Amino acid sequence: MMLKEHSLEMRGMPHQDLEDYFLSIGGKQVGPGMYLCSDWKVELSNESYCTLGSLRVPVTFVTFQVNEEEWPSIVKAFRLRFLSAGG
Repeated sequence: MMLKEHSLEMRGMPHQDLEDYFLSIGGKQVGPGMYLCSDWKVELSNESYCTLGSLRVPVTFVTFQVNEEEWPSIVKAFRLRFLSAGG
């Protein structure tokens, strides 16, 4: 199985929500911010903040190591879970 690395910058999502997501889909925490499943490995950066005017928005970088053939379905499910609209 050839693993490929993909990184996403997540803004506006609390770090805890990301942790909970990876645990809920079968991941096991193997270290601080590191989650492992049979098909993927994920590393979450520490949460930082981006200031936009008077708003402070949480920012977390999510780095996936995943089989390239499975990446489209994994990223689709991830993005669908964290899809949000302003308002």
